[in-house]
Amino acid sequence: MIRLVFHVDEASLPNAQQDGRLDIILYGAKPGRPFTGSVGNRLPAAVAALGVQVDVKAFDFLTIALAVIAADTFIDRRSKWASSGWTRSFQLEIPLAQPTTWTPVVEKLERALSFLSGDQWKLSLRADGAGPPSRAVIARRRSYTDIGAADCVSLFSGGLDSFIGVGKLVAEGRTPLLVSHAYRGDKRYQELSAPHLGKMLPRFAANAHPAKTDGTPNDTTMRTRSLGFLAYAAVAASALHVRGGGHGRVEAFVPENGFIALNAPLTRRRIGSHSTRTTHPHFLALIQEILDQIGLRVDLKNEFRHKTKGEMVAEAVAAGRQRGLTGTMSCGKWKRKNMHCGYCVPCLIRRASFASAGVDDDTPYRYDLQEAWSETDLRDDLLAMVLASSYGVGDVRMRAAASGPLPLVRRERDGWFGVYSRGLQEVGDYLRREGIRA
Repeated sequence: MIRLVFHVDEASLPNAQQDGRLDIILYGAKPGRPFTGSVGNRLPAAVAALGVQVDVKAFDFLTIALAVIAADTFIDRRSKWASSGWTRSFQLEIPLAQPTTWTPVVEKLERALSFLSGDQWKLSLRADGAGPPSRAVIARRRSYTDIGAADCVSLFSGGLDSFIGVGKLVAEGRTPLLVSHAYRGDKRYQELSAPHLGKMLPRFAANAHPAKTDGTPNDTTMRTRSLGFLAYAAVAASALHVRGGGHGRVEAFVPENGFIALNAPLTRRRIGSHSTRTTHPHFLALIQEILDQIGLRVDLKNEFRHKTKGEMVAEAVAAGRQRGLTGTMSCGKWKRKNMHCGYCVPCLIRRASFASAGVDDDTPYRYDLQEAWSETDLRDDLLAMVLASSYGVGDVRMRAAASGPLPLVRRERDGWFGVYSRGLQEVGDYLRREGIRA
């Protein structure tokens, strides 16, 4: 088990490195001494820019998320701390402003994290953590994010689903406060998409910016990134709640098609490392339970949970919101060449969605399907999707259930089975039309 100890300033770092321990500064710059790290350096400024003092519970959630992201980033799955090249065991010691609020939900949070990343997590909370930016700090700012007209929160990644989701909210007369990861590449697609949303919208963009000084490689699977997204959403929702006088609940929309949210293993050998759970219904339900239990008045909502990506695109086109769809980013490998690869699972689902909805897909893809299919080292995702789309109804339900616990309410459960079946058919039909067959 690797122990990660988090600190509020560099002065509290130990004098010497200890084996099996990594010391990390929260909300501070990268330390000068070796074998240490930092995370969230610029986040207090981004939170202060919201113009109100957010609930300490929301800020503590952000602190926890940053600690998890740092651990997930700094400890490579190829290191000695990973079992069988995948599962890691973490012990995190995290300073919070109000740790007693979180003590009753620690075990549930550990289960949620294990489900999300496939690792083992143990969290130890202590009482010397940073609180949200004070009113005095906020008052000294020269500029603010104008959240005055916002009536809800929505995640906005620069991807196709979030673009469609935000566009739908705007068409319905809503004014969402957009929540984004401000990573350089993601930010470019967000900025390219924003002018096509229907109106100017306020945006809370943040970057965890984990940085370490030991020279070892970072892990790149980024399985816990969605926890950071949800923590940013909770902070943004808290700002709206405070601005509104502390009354009612704030909706935080998580726009994701149900097929990719479920992300059931396409084949038996893809259970685990290939099956991300960033917006899986079980994970979101656990986080919602935690937020409710600690008293954060925010409702996480995925209105597209029972729709395929193609159904989302078709709905947007039918409503006259086609402009900007193909300027979004969906690829799981795009950072390697700064473009859609064309053959990964997210690219295949994207290509199939446009074909299903009758949209001319002018997305620049690095590889066409036949080229990727002919290359042995590129065809793995294509082959898995071809095989999965040939399953019978019983196998499809079994695969969907293998993704993780599904809601017990029959209507919800059947909705997930249905969207998984239709999602497979959508992609399978597209591949067959393109001449891709096992």
